[in-house]
Amino acid sequence: MGKADMKLSIPFGDLAMPLVLGDQSIRVVSPQHFPPDEDSVMRSLTNQADSGFESFISKRNRILVVINDHTRPLADGVLEKLPLKGKEVTTIIATGAHRAPTSQELVRLLGGDVPPYGGRVVIHDATDDPSMKSIGRTARGTEVRLNSRVFDVDGFVVIGSVEPHYYAGFTGGRKFLLPGLAAFKSVEMNHSLALDERARILVLDGNPVHEDFMDALRMFGKTDDIFSIQLVMNTEHRISFASSGHIVNSFADAVQQASRTYVCPVPSKADILIAIVSPPLDLDLYQAHKAIENVKLALNDEGILILVAQCRDGIGDRAFYDLLLSKRDLSKIVKERYTFGGHKALRITQLLQRAKIFAVTELDPKVMKVISISPFVDLQSAVDNALALKGNDANILLVNDAGVTVPIPRRELK
Repeated sequence: MGKADMKLSIPFGDLAMPLVLGDQSIRVVSPQHFPPDEDSVMRSLTNQADSGFESFISKRNRILVVINDHTRPLADGVLEKLPLKGKEVTTIIATGAHRAPTSQELVRLLGGDVPPYGGRVVIHDATDDPSMKSIGRTARGTEVRLNSRVFDVDGFVVIGSVEPHYYAGFTGGRKFLLPGLAAFKSVEMNHSLALDERARILVLDGNPVHEDFMDALRMFGKTDDIFSIQLVMNTEHRISFASSGHIVNSFADAVQQASRTYVCPVPSKADILIAIVSPPLDLDLYQAHKAIENVKLALNDEGILILVAQCRDGIGDRAFYDLLLSKRDLSKIVKERYTFGGHKALRITQLLQRAKIFAVTELDPKVMKVISISPFVDLQSAVDNALALKGNDANILLVNDAGVTVPIPRRELK
């Protein structure tokens, strides 16, 4: 091994994979690190501009606390900061169309077997159609059917995390309602808007998916009864920023901080792009796909994208995978009759037309091969194969925490 060799340790779930490079040029990007600021939650709860949490809660008794599911980060200790004892509280896990969390995942979300303030815990089930109630259709035709529990309370405490999202612009904020607490068909109708070219990462203005979310929120019409706590996490998945109060204003503030944290300018596009997916988005292929979308703007045509994600739960929702298996004209199929996951399948197909995708996962190699993704058992062999194809002078970009990090070539920044 020569002096120029570089040794890296790459996270893979709870493990690590070695990567040794010779004299190849590699650039490593990560979210900008902001120090943890756990006190930011308490400061935001007492923000006088929005009257503060205690004032809000004093006027309401039946409270619905809405939190992320297991596919999104929820910082430790947030629930214990809420002075809700003595209130009639239900905590609901806003799963959208995702599976229910396991008992172990639920304990992590709640910080224990029950929330620190007590009360009931329920898990939203988008397929439980009888429990949904319609509030009408958005301007784009999405019928908004919501979990009936949202009509039985007089106050909402909504806790969200804000990160870039490849077709909604950003996560968090308004997403608690649609898709978080909506019926499966409502989620599917909204997600069909992801086929629109204006549904893009980091973009809110003119984004049809975001505007559909906002339509649903306006139709719901209870924004004065919502106290929103929007968080931005640092590279250690600890709170670095919190904004509380009105659902729209708190989200807008968190978007600004999320942009500062997760958008990473790079000087040029890469020939080989390594996307490292961190928990919880490395859960399955369905979730890990977000990393592919986040980083692809920084990949040259005819380049190679190497996805590194444990995928311990396997494929995840199979709908998008089955579409990829069909080998048919997905552009025509998903536009004529959209089904859940169609936007994912189409985007993967479009990327494969201009680049190769390698994947380092725990999935059966056959699972990946049949959808034209090349499987590898370790990152070293994936990188070695990529270099054999692109040459030792290839420009390599390694993106840490690729599920939320967005590398953008400087010439494409506005």
